[in-house]
Amino acid sequence: MRFAVGARGSRLSMAQTKGALDFLAREFPGTSYRLRVVETPGDRDLSTPIDAAPADFFTRDLDDAVRSGKIDFAVHSAKDLPQRMADDLDWFWLPCAEDRRDAWVIRADDGRMKRLLSATPGERRRAKPRIGVSGERRRAFAAKMFPNASTPPIRGAIDSRIGQLRDGRFDAVLMACAGLNRLWPEGAPGVEVVPIPISELEPPLAQGVLAVVFRAGDERLAAMRAHFVKAVRFVSAGVGDAGLCTIAGLRDIASADVVLYDALFDSELMALADSCASALSASGARECMFVGKRCGAHSMRQDEITRLLCDEARKGKRVVRLKGGDAGLFGRLAEETDALSELKIPFVVRPGVSALTAATTGTGMLLTRRGESRGFTAYTPRSTGSETPVVAFMATKVVRSEAKRLIAEGWPSRTPCAIVRDAGGPCEEVLSATLAAAARGAFSSDDPRPGLFVAGSPAAHLWPKLGELAGARVLVTCSDAVWEKARLTVEDRGGRALRWPLISLKARGAFTTAGYDAVVLTSPAAVRIFFDSCHDDVRNLPDFYTCGAGTDSELRAHGLSSDIMPAADFSAAGLVREIEKCDLSGKRILRLRSAKAGGDVARALRKAGAKVDDLVLYDNVPVSHENPPPPYDAVFFASASAVEVFLAQYGAKALARKKIYVIGEPTRAALPPSLRKRSCVMRVW
Repeated sequence: MRFAVGARGSRLSMAQTKGALDFLAREFPGTSYRLRVVETPGDRDLSTPIDAAPADFFTRDLDDAVRSGKIDFAVHSAKDLPQRMADDLDWFWLPCAEDRRDAWVIRADDGRMKRLLSATPGERRRAKPRIGVSGERRRAFAAKMFPNASTPPIRGAIDSRIGQLRDGRFDAVLMACAGLNRLWPEGAPGVEVVPIPISELEPPLAQGVLAVVFRAGDERLAAMRAHFVKAVRFVSAGVGDAGLCTIAGLRDIASADVVLYDALFDSELMALADSCASALSASGARECMFVGKRCGAHSMRQDEITRLLCDEARKGKRVVRLKGGDAGLFGRLAEETDALSELKIPFVVRPGVSALTAATTGTGMLLTRRGESRGFTAYTPRSTGSETPVVAFMATKVVRSEAKRLIAEGWPSRTPCAIVRDAGGPCEEVLSATLAAAARGAFSSDDPRPGLFVAGSPAAHLWPKLGELAGARVLVTCSDAVWEKARLTVEDRGGRALRWPLISLKARGAFTTAGYDAVVLTSPAAVRIFFDSCHDDVRNLPDFYTCGAGTDSELRAHGLSSDIMPAADFSAAGLVREIEKCDLSGKRILRLRSAKAGGDVARALRKAGAKVDDLVLYDNVPVSHENPPPPYDAVFFASASAVEVFLAQYGAKALARKKIYVIGEPTRAALPPSLRKRSCVMRVW
């Protein structure tokens, strides 16, 4: 598949676009990209200040090229996109983000400015440097740091700005680290870059991020987006009491980047989610946005809520839409899920405790009593619909007679109906038909599982199967330590995770990092066990060398990050290649691994000059099950150990006609060659 791609012609735009296309080519083998330069108003007009420029200053001509079909998509710096995109264009953020921070850029030989950046506030007040800034945010920061500085605007491409600094027109320039890193990975010649902590200068959320813009309705690009975005979670918060939210809902909130919440929920819910985040090693750093609606008082119109929900998902954030009661009962849920379905963005809906059950079961006004009532009718007087669907509980044995009864009462024989068996359980099954077919015996009455019979229009509106996994039931074989991350990953791709652990991890015991310059950890599980077993003060921990994004993400949940990590090959072999570039002479390094891991990393560290203690952190203990696994369409392996245990217990035949997903190349290597060829790596973004 070949794509025509547009980008601005600056050196930075070319560099970052080529990097993005290389990334896409790795993620989607068989695709190719032809790059076309398109000039925008922001390239032609170098006099208008950024803050005074129109919203599409850097995108207008590229947008028109996308609309006309001259290009299939455009690659932009995400911060250049208008706050509200045109309805005929669609977009998403790529996960390959750069350093978000801003930086001081000064001439390498300017000792005076170097001293001033670390000087006391009094010394900085007396100084009068000339600082080039773009935008009010940077101008305000420069004025705060140097009250007597002049801060003229600086425009032009990034290399032009560096040239103006070298020529002496400015003493310093405030710029984004991302652009500098992308243009000069080894450092820009003749200048020194001093990053500014985010706590001192908060960058825009989109800084360092690249965005793809394409024509609305282009299914090829929508499918690409589904590879990167995370499923939106619709969580039913229950009513009146935070305790009425389900455990699954609490876990979703704990793992969220953004929560859009309604008025009908207990504020204690967020505190419970924080406790859950700690237990799950999640960051708990979520942005909460109130979008509640009361009768006659809306904080936001429904169409605005829907757009916000979709936009946050397009950014690759894990979004939770928190609704009071049960989201499916009078909650306008379908309007929001329909919008996501149209964009091919996966979502998950968590059922909850509604006002119906709280007001009846919770008070004693039982809606069903033996000998008194066999059912009830629930409705809203505000609805314009005329149909009242019927739900029959415990209907497996009587579904045929129930269908006949409804037809006899005047229901059209073509009315849709369904039976749901093992609702919410690992063997859940939904079968659909018409009343006429059900009356003829379309649904078996021999199945021992409990079943609910639904008749009416709801039976024709099952959730669409979206994402790479598109409703697949995925057997997740990892240990408990990895389960939560694996569950989220499977759900983000539109699948249903079935917990089936085949290994457990047993820590060897406590240890200390005292005296070491670095610790090497090569899996998320190793990070978790490290923090469970090591009781050193986190402020005194050494550097960390890791094998990839998943392990680094786990570190970040503890407020740390990797000091050495491969850029693309997320494996122990990738880390070895990264280590081979380093001079570690004299460093003392603690390599912590599973009992099954090899010694390649330790050997590479020693070859690089380090003194290495290679210790076993934990053992992989096989787990056996008395019963066979539930029905499944795919299997996810998070380690080579899980592959070995699966094959030993069930044999390779159990994977025939099943999709196979692995967390990385070492896990793939444990599969037999015939299965290895058709396995896929499931990345954790």
